[in-house]
Amino acid sequence: MSYNLLAALHAQEILHANAASNIANMNTRDYKSIRTAITEGPGAGGVMAVTRRSTTEGVPTEDGHCMSNVELPQEICDLIRAQRGFEAILGAISAREEMLDDLMDTLS
Repeated sequence: MSYNLLAALHAQEILHANAASNIANMNTRDYKSIRTAITEGPGAGGVMAVTRRSTTEGVPTEDGHCMSNVELPQEICDLIRAQRGFEAILGAISAREEMLDDLMDTLS
């Protein structure tokens, strides 16, 4: 169970980092956003983040380049989703620790 919680934390970290990178590069010409999906990983209950570079072109500019294809509302939603994911996972870790403490108190 600890491995699954750590894998879920790592997946949320990747989602957060990619959304932050997209926001940081929002005004970079020819930048294509990084999309992150959190999926079920190998094994029972595992979680993993799958990232891919978007293939959608941005708006063409007069000099022949394209604006980035980053959509700020999408990135803000991804940041909020990562925050909620962190909160949920940390809540599960806290509950697990409390249950283990109760078990140890019962056994002693």
